Amino acid sequence: MPTEPLLAEADALLARGRAHNAERLLAPFVGREPENVGAWHRMTRARLDLDDLAGALLAAQAAWHLDPYGPESLFWLSQARTRLGDHAEAIAAAAAACREDPGNPRLHNRLAEAQLAAGLPTDAAEGLRCVVDMARYDADLHVTYGLALFAIGRPLSAREALGRALTIDLGHAGARAALKRFDRAMSAAIDAASLALAADEFAESLRIHPSPHPSRRPGPGREALGHVARVALVWFLAAIAGVGILETAGLLVAPSTLYLTLFCAAGAAGCVSTLTRPPS
Repeated sequence: MPTEPLLAEADALLARGRAHNAERLLAPFVGREPENVGAWHRMTRARLDLDDLAGALLAAQAAWHLDPYGPESLFWLSQARTRLGDHAEAIAAAAAACREDPGNPRLHNRLAEAQLAAGLPTDAAEGLRCVVDMARYDADLHVTYGLALFAIGRPLSAREALGRALTIDLGHAGARAALKRFDRAMSAAIDAASLALAADEFAESLRIHPSPHPSRRPGPGREALGHVARVALVWFLAAIAGVGILETAGLLVAPSTLYLTLFCAAGAAGCVSTLTRPPS
């Protein structure tokens, strides 16, 4: 299948929320063409949508190794690191992406999201303060800026930022969800002290804590080894059965060492197949 139609189909599946189908579409493709950076980007997104964080990091690292200075590769590496709670690495990757393409608001938004997830709302707000003036057309950026402003105790400015996001996109789901969160957070704020407490609690709600035991999945090389082992197991079992049939029919006299070799090989293939099987 040609590359561009396949990647376009993966994009369409991801846009419709069918990440599982997108991953199934991309898995054999990246096996055949592991040098395709765009496919690894989409694999990262699919696995993040499926909450397969370890698998997403593997895909993001594959893209990054192929394209270490690419803003898109750095973006997805940062995204995967944030979800895993590896905040220093996430911020470093996002900052590197911004240096490579400083005029891209999506990259600055990623850096601010990484900082909010790390519990650094002041850094996020300060970093976006100038960017939002240059990217007045980007609703997502204004939403992130609003979250950062609320987290540092500036609720009125935060609402203004969300108002600008809704001016750009009246139906922006993120802006409307943020307004509801603001209302809940402010429901108990009656004075300066309670407002500060509400802001601190809101900032904490934006944090992503490191996952103590992230799910692990085999990488492409281990998946390939498991596939080879399963195929070999089938062939060894078929050989054992074939030798037995021929010997029973009197067409072959098989030495005992042949059976021993085939059984040992089948056992080894079965062990490798079991060890490389993805966790359920």
